[in-house]
Amino acid sequence: MNYSKPFDAEPESAAEPRRRDMGIIYVKSGSGHRQSYADLLGPALGLAPAKGPMSRVLKKRLLAADRLFFATLDDDLVSFVSIALRRAALGRATVALFLGPQSCFGPFNLKRLLKKGIFVFLRRVPKVTVASIIPLSLAPEYGTVVDVGLHDPQWWDMHDGHILRQPGDTPVATEVRHLAGGRPIVCWLGAASVHKGFAFMVAILEANPAIAKRLCFVTAGTANSEQALVSRFKSRGGIHIDRRLTDAEWESLYGVADAVWACYDPRYDQASGVFGRALQFGVPAIVRRSSLIHTAATKFGAPVHAIDFGDCNGAATELNKIAKADRGTATTEEREIRIRSWRNDFISSTMRALEGSKHTDAELCEGAA
Repeated sequence: MNYSKPFDAEPESAAEPRRRDMGIIYVKSGSGHRQSYADLLGPALGLAPAKGPMSRVLKKRLLAADRLFFATLDDDLVSFVSIALRRAALGRATVALFLGPQSCFGPFNLKRLLKKGIFVFLRRVPKVTVASIIPLSLAPEYGTVVDVGLHDPQWWDMHDGHILRQPGDTPVATEVRHLAGGRPIVCWLGAASVHKGFAFMVAILEANPAIAKRLCFVTAGTANSEQALVSRFKSRGGIHIDRRLTDAEWESLYGVADAVWACYDPRYDQASGVFGRALQFGVPAIVRRSSLIHTAATKFGAPVHAIDFGDCNGAATELNKIAKADRGTATTEEREIRIRSWRNDFISSTMRALEGSKHTDAELCEGAA
């Protein structure tokens, strides 16, 4: 998708106003998963992309669209609610992904209570559909704040509707394989982040120096705010690829990894694209015991190494079980069928909602399966 032209710019030609009546997928920015969501879901749902901070002109365009999909409502809840309610009054459907429904639950505070109340109310509004990216079978409590639980698009995005793509090879993957020297490879994929467990990974290496002799730890991604942690990681034998990788390079690292890190801070208990790609490629993931993604892995039979967050010695014991994966093993038919069904369910459920069909409680339960 080409995001070079700002969508909140004034029309440049007579043809421009007609675009305002098209279906639109909106993201506030192209950072993180937002860009990949827009690139994946726009064509799949037949929606044109719109990106940028909310403005008067952009809001007018979103209000006028026949169909509107907020790829991440979490970025601007106030604008989402305002636009969705005004569109509902006009009989126009609005659908949105809610990435953080867990923020509506937990110890009592006024902000959390107000936020939960907003979503409970929206469930009663015709033409407005809010979907979580975690199936309700994994988090039944989300059913009080969303209309339907779907699978994170990054849990099925390697499937094109016909086949489940497998990782290719790149010079980066070849170099990592060489540096590993025959050791099993543990990959951290993405920017270094404390809330995603990078400090914990470093602490494991520091508490158990011998583990880096048996396993090759690799981080791939920028570390702008975590340079001190990266220095400690490298001093314990870790390898850091300090740049933003291309999609092909990311995928190729799954092809050489014997496990990928997806063990996040308990306060960050939500869907994970890293786990989703590992699930699709059949690569074991390192997860926090009892987390949502650990529950998902257990339900779907995905290989994982479950550890307790903060327990360095216990984690080292589990990580020492990581062995070289058999990369000659073909994609299993069962996994391919499951992931294709997640893709089809996401697209069909969203298309119905974009046409104005509000999910019933029965349909909601089906979407959670």
